[in-house]
Amino acid sequence: MNTIIQDQLTPKQLDRLAAQRQIYSDVKTIQAVYMILSVPCVIVWSLLIVFIPELTSYAALWGITVTLLGIVIFTPWQNSLKQQAAKIQELFDCDVLQLKCSEMKVSRKPDTETIVEASSKFRRKEPEYVSLKNWYPVSVGKLPIALARLVCQRTNCWWDAKLRRRYAMAIIIVVIILTIFVFLLSLIGGFSLDKFILAVLTPLMPIILLGTQHYIENTQSATLLDDLKESTEKLWEQAISGKITLKILETESRELQDEIYHHRCKSPLIFDWIYRIFRNPHEEQMNKGADSLIEEALKSQKVWQKKFP
Repeated sequence: MNTIIQDQLTPKQLDRLAAQRQIYSDVKTIQAVYMILSVPCVIVWSLLIVFIPELTSYAALWGITVTLLGIVIFTPWQNSLKQQAAKIQELFDCDVLQLKCSEMKVSRKPDTETIVEASSKFRRKEPEYVSLKNWYPVSVGKLPIALARLVCQRTNCWWDAKLRRRYAMAIIIVVIILTIFVFLLSLIGGFSLDKFILAVLTPLMPIILLGTQHYIENTQSATLLDDLKESTEKLWEQAISGKITLKILETESRELQDEIYHHRCKSPLIFDWIYRIFRNPHEEQMNKGADSLIEEALKSQKVWQKKFP
């Protein structure tokens, strides 16, 4: 009843997905470099000054330099690329879900050359685009576009929220285990308070702070996504019960898409290897969730079919 399944498999749309995936990966690489400069290197400096106090000034200089690099170079660079990737994904969604593109949100569309360059880079790793095919559940083809679009938008919110909650929980568990392990080692080693602070607590602080920051950011992001998912579900209930017109539904869907786009621009990133760990179980759950909604809609088809042809 709609062309989402066919449209998302066209070369143009697959290239867009490849481009946004590649650009997000580039941002994560930049983030990883900054994390290495910020955490492991700081730990090394902290350990060195325990044995070579003369290096204290150099360690302080390193910390100041890395902080300035983060403010002046790394953070603006990451934000710019992240926004570019979000814009490309927005172009994909607008075409495939047949939504009018918001000129206020995407004022400057990414150049075709940028998409070609990024997708070509991704294609070298994955020539057949296997992980990009059937981006949205195949079963949405059974519904008219107005309803299928809602299923896809809910899928976006559910998938991202689920991934972020699992990632946040994994982070806090690792930080707790690491802290307990290091603390036990210090007890076994019979460290004095001064040595514990200098050799154990100080090197561990960057990891604790970074882990806590990632936990808070991803938990907050997941909560926002849950709110968007709930809004989608309320809209869905109104739609399948025939309590909303097509025009209002399309307007609400566009506003919902604006929030999804804004979240993509601002949300913290999750490394690709973590995404790959959870991809298969999440994909199965996603498809079953979509099937459940579609089955619900088809049962009440007589109620909404005149409004959403």
